[in-house]
Amino acid sequence: MARTRVDDKSSIIAESAARLFRDRGIAHVSIEEIAAAAGIAKGTFYLYFRTREDLVEKLATKLVDQMGRSAETAGRRPGNGLDRFAAAVCALKLVDRSEDYLVEALNRPENHVLHERVNVSLVRRIGPVLADIVEDGRKEGAFALDDPLSTIQFILAGQAALLGGGRFNWSGEEYAARLKATFILIERALGVREPGALTQRLSQALGQLDETSLPPGNMEQTK
Repeated sequence: MARTRVDDKSSIIAESAARLFRDRGIAHVSIEEIAAAAGIAKGTFYLYFRTREDLVEKLATKLVDQMGRSAETAGRRPGNGLDRFAAAVCALKLVDRSEDYLVEALNRPENHVLHERVNVSLVRRIGPVLADIVEDGRKEGAFALDDPLSTIQFILAGQAALLGGGRFNWSGEEYAARLKATFILIERALGVREPGALTQRLSQALGQLDETSLPPGNMEQTK
């Protein structure tokens, strides 16, 4: 029971902070303001979080889990393995984009250690979800590979390094070229039977979220 009360209070603080962060950005919200919004004393905040960064990590970890659950749901939709894979990617991107303030915070140089911890969380949480979809598609004949989980986790980690966090300061054109190359590599790594079939689906799915198909920030990029 005590554990439940602690979790409830922690969630209240996190939810109150998230509302402020969405409106004003993390850098412009103080711990005093978070405490006031949560209806607690400033000192009480420190009973649940050591720093504001601890709070941000909790929010980021929660978002990664939401992305995973959304991808799981989308991956159960009707269609073949290619359709379900693209739907899952679209679903996790949609959740990701709902919390842009986290992307901005995690991409700050001073948060690089936290950024990497969130990347690890993402690879471990999202990897198995997409791997299950690929495994089902492999049985259908849509994919041909021996180790879906390792392959997906390698892809997630690799694209995060190249496209995530603004490390390379790509221009829009450069980013588009590398995103296209990523799609092609994914298709080849998964052994897609019909060349171009998955790339087309991924491009269409992301295009529904952003007509340019160039995400300005996502958890794979925080990631």
